[in-house]
Amino acid sequence: MFIDRAGQGEALAAVEGGPAAADPLAAGLAVGAPAALAALVGESAAMAGVRAALAQVAPTEAPVLLTGPSGSGKELAARAVHALSPRAEGPFIALNCGAVPRELLESELFGHERGAFTGAQSVRVGRFEAAEGGTLFLDEIGDMPLDAQTRLLRVLQSGEFTTVGGADARRADVRVVSATNKHLAALVGDGRFREDLFYRLAVVPIHLPPLRERREDVPELARLFLERAPAHGLPRRRLAADAETVLQRHDWPGNVRELENLMRRLAALARDDVLDAAVVEAALAGAAPAGPPAPMPGETLAQAFDRHLAALFARHGAALPPDGLWDRLMEELEPVALARALDATAGNQLRAARLLGFNRNTLRKKLNERGVDPHRPLE
Repeated sequence: MFIDRAGQGEALAAVEGGPAAADPLAAGLAVGAPAALAALVGESAAMAGVRAALAQVAPTEAPVLLTGPSGSGKELAARAVHALSPRAEGPFIALNCGAVPRELLESELFGHERGAFTGAQSVRVGRFEAAEGGTLFLDEIGDMPLDAQTRLLRVLQSGEFTTVGGADARRADVRVVSATNKHLAALVGDGRFREDLFYRLAVVPIHLPPLRERREDVPELARLFLERAPAHGLPRRRLAADAETVLQRHDWPGNVRELENLMRRLAALARDDVLDAAVVEAALAGAAPAGPPAPMPGETLAQAFDRHLAALFARHGAALPPDGLWDRLMEELEPVALARALDATAGNQLRAARLLGFNRNTLRKKLNERGVDPHRPLE
């Protein structure tokens, strides 16, 4: 499960010290490596450095801590570490530690036996067991409660775990990659994160920069998302040069995820095939670009929804839209509902979660998935 400390130190030095490594995409790696790293799009020096660091540390067993704001591509980086590692043929298992209620987190990690607690009606396989021979990605590790941190540390130290309610130790043959959008060292200072666990996880720290710090990558990313739009049943659009300039000036608080959502929204709603600066500026300001007609007087939500669906099917003529229509609809509708609920509750996430009918952990997960900034007011 772990390499010796000398090996870990060499991996850390390779990432943080010594001569700068060439971009692996340009240098050429083993078969499959360029594809794994190419998902981290961008020709900026910052992204070239990220790809080089990932390529250097991936073949080792050193734990990797990925840092950076939400939407910056930490899970893509974790998947690249897995794909470039000797464990690539094994499973890649992800767990968002902030989206699981604290009382269920240990069960999610280690599994449980039947009758281990109220509601445990059958044996459950945990993420450590599911990741056997592969990689376990612990996202939002900074949200893990202290009691779960203690048990995780014990597993990382011993290489063994027991299920909740179980007695027999099991070998944990996994490589752990973790990620956070928080300053873990500050949490350690505040007593909210274990210092010993921090050093276990952060053998090789790699930072994913926010999009505002690599603005030169924005046009390439935007074009990529527009190129992918037809696969999601959306019309093909392209950006005018002045629109790319507008996109580069934006600060992107939601990072790459926010940019992707914007491109999908423009692909769905814009009237013209070429997106100019005015259309992009309107979308960034919160105004919907020219698209479907205004709601009819007295029209219900169901009638408006039906009208939009009819227009979608009409665009495809005799053919059907690509499969996965429901997921694409949710990608468009959920961010609107989430943002409106937060606006109506003055940003109170607990109250917004109750308003929408689910708990705060679910709300936080959905905000992260949909690239909605809970601190950005509607305009």
